[in-house]
Amino acid sequence: MARTKTTKKPAGGRGSAEAVAKRRAARQLNTLLSGGKQPGDKLDGRTEKRRLRLVKELKDGRRGRPLKAIDFVTHVNELLEIGETLASLRKQGVKARKPEQTPELLDVARAAQKAYGFRADAWKMMGLDLAAEPKKKTRKGSRGKR
Repeated sequence: MARTKTTKKPAGGRGSAEAVAKRRAARQLNTLLSGGKQPGDKLDGRTEKRRLRLVKELKDGRRGRPLKAIDFVTHVNELLEIGETLASLRKQGVKARKPEQTPELLDVARAAQKAYGFRADAWKMMGLDLAAEPKKKTRKGSRGKR
């Protein structure tokens, strides 16, 4: 007896893309018409839980493993977009990474920036300044004898 494939989607999840778009638009409409977001207003419960999860993952990693570089920058960028600052992230225990700025690393980071459009501050937590040129290594004690 031959098996046939079913096109039925598994139950659960968040629904279709249209349903997600409708909920997002409804939340934005409610926010705008209810006076909008004021500085100092608390985040809604969903956003606050997301903020806490992102900060925890930045500090501890995911499932005991450190975040990959792109996940790290994405998390920092998302937190910056919901109102966090670099100083507040540092106060919460998020440590900036300090890779060596090689020309190859900067080229790859610039390509990722072009593709994703992150905020410049997100790269600062990664220890990179995309506008700067890589530092050249200097050799100590390379001066000749006198």
